Amino acid sequence: MDQLRIKDLEVYAYHGLFGAEKELGQRFVLDLILDYDMTRAAQTKDLSASIHYGELAEQLTRWCQAEKEDLIETLAYHLINQIFFHYPLVEKVSLEVKKPWAPIPLPLDTCSVKLERSKRKAFIGLGTNQGDKAANLDAALKKIADNQKIQILKTSSRLKTEPWGGVEQEDFLNQVIQLETWMTPEELLETLLTIELDLGRVREIKWGPRLIDLDILYIGQELIDSPDLILPHPYVAERDFVLKSLVELAPHFIDPVKRKSMRQLLAELEKNHP
Repeated sequence: MDQLRIKDLEVYAYHGLFGAEKELGQRFVLDLILDYDMTRAAQTKDLSASIHYGELAEQLTRWCQAEKEDLIETLAYHLINQIFFHYPLVEKVSLEVKKPWAPIPLPLDTCSVKLERSKRKAFIGLGTNQGDKAANLDAALKKIADNQKIQILKTSSRLKTEPWGGVEQEDFLNQVIQLETWMTPEELLETLLTIELDLGRVREIKWGPRLIDLDILYIGQELIDSPDLILPHPYVAERDFVLKSLVELAPHFIDPVKRKSMRQLLAELEKNHP
């Protein structure tokens, strides 16, 4: 991927745990790498397909001076969010924030933190079987779309489905969306769980009725096995309504574990469970 680099941008700002750091300020140094496709800009001289590094340097300075943060980790995180929000061209950001005047009584050149974030495409399954089901899905989609770190790319049709898991309850209304985000998988999960809570979901019975359910099905080709998140979602290949929606959105998307497309997985499921 093509890269734009800004190296050793000095900014005088007011970040640190100590009161004197926020009152007197100190020097910070930024090293930035942006990944984005420069082909169109190079071939056509279209400025809208490029990033003005002078303007970006001025913005970084303003953003760095806008708030007073305790941690340079927080500063770097906020700067990355600003870059992705203001520059949709960018696919990946690598940012190092150096603190050469860190209050450490030892001989050292600088202290720094380095954060990297990349845009990811993810598939999210939505389901509801309580109250006004269509309104529940609409409300969830709005909250997802209102998050500045998320862009909804595609939405599937809505399918009425029978309950899955053996608990007697109303039928579900289900849907799948494809989104793009620069959040980490863990941050995306936390965001979706917060939306569920905001909309009134209460977790009482496993596989039981739910006002809203937001499941991460895939994040690109990533494989994750943690106490909080398993990717791909372990039941994708067993749920025909999920596969039907995924086939509608991305029939040739490959499951990174089974190494088969959504269309192939759906055909196998329908063959084995006619």
